[in-house]
Amino acid sequence: MASGTQLHHELAIFDESNEPIDFTGEGDTEFIVGSAIKHPHDLVTGYYSVHTGVEALEKGEAQIARIGKELRSLGRIR
Repeated sequence: MASGTQLHHELAIFDESNEPIDFTGEGDTEFIVGSAIKHPHDLVTGYYSVHTGVEALEKGEAQIARIGKELRSLGRIR
């Protein structure tokens, strides 16, 4: 259970807070917990990636497209 909600094979994302998070497990239970400091810049999300600005996102996605085209031409991906 996370924040009063029972989860099964799900991802829970919590708002930024200094409060503790309580987990309760029943039966055969596994938890994977990750934590990180807040990124110092606003982030721009794209289909494939996350960047610090629109220009960086456009360059990153163009590079992903270029690599995909190359791998398709080599028959390494469909």
